[in-house]
Amino acid sequence: MKSLGEIIEAAKSGERPDYDDLRLAVCAMDALMTFDRQAIWKLAEAEAQGKKPILVYSSVWQRDENFERVKRAMNTEPKTYLGANYDPDSPAVQERRRMSIALMGKAIARSQEKKP
Repeated sequence: MKSLGEIIEAAKSGERPDYDDLRLAVCAMDALMTFDRQAIWKLAEAEAQGKKPILVYSSVWQRDENFERVKRAMNTEPKTYLGANYDPDSPAVQERRRMSIALMGKAIARSQEKKP
């Protein structure tokens, strides 16, 4: 299997990477986006609350963390980067997703019922 960086470079070069490579690369990129979203929210929270820019509340720290995180991901096979807890081929992961989606659906339905 190829690293995430190799899969992305192959696709950008007009190659047609293996379907499973692409599928897992999408999942790995989704995980990276989640980390980035959390970082941006932390920075916004810090700014809104006037927190001192240290560790997770520091844009410099978040920039450096993002750089290292992306570097690690790009040099790793997507399935390895995702790990067992986020492997889309795992029945346990899929069951957890089904349960989470169902719970979220119920929560949304309840919130809609409470609206006037």
